[in-house]
Amino acid sequence: MKTRNDMADGQQGVVLLCEDEAIVAMDIQMMIEDGGFEVCGPFSRVSVALDALEDVVPVAAVLDVRLRDGDIFPVAEQLDQAGVPLIFHSGHLIEDEVVARFPRAQHCPKPTNARTLMQALSRAASECVRERAAG
Repeated sequence: MKTRNDMADGQQGVVLLCEDEAIVAMDIQMMIEDGGFEVCGPFSRVSVALDALEDVVPVAAVLDVRLRDGDIFPVAEQLDQAGVPLIFHSGHLIEDEVVARFPRAQHCPKPTNARTLMQALSRAASECVRERAAG
């Protein structure tokens, strides 16, 4: 299993990417990789993302709310239970619902730019490092 501690030299860690629009997924993937992170995904289906979580524990996750086979919440719940910081990137975000379920999650509404996404990822990676150091 690839874990948060298995970071390659020069890499800031693995980010799980769930996005069902191919062009958007490629754009977000490039932004994440340009920021020094490795991407796990992109996944366009909840079921495939859940399978991937058996092999990787990311430092953060960038999640579209609606994927091809349903809402992302089963993936988000598993990540949240594992202490992985969540970044919801969606045009379908019902912010009150997401805030109630995932109060620590960040939100980057579609479309987003590289600067906004990198700020969110930097905060998420810092949170992950603090949690790992604490215990």
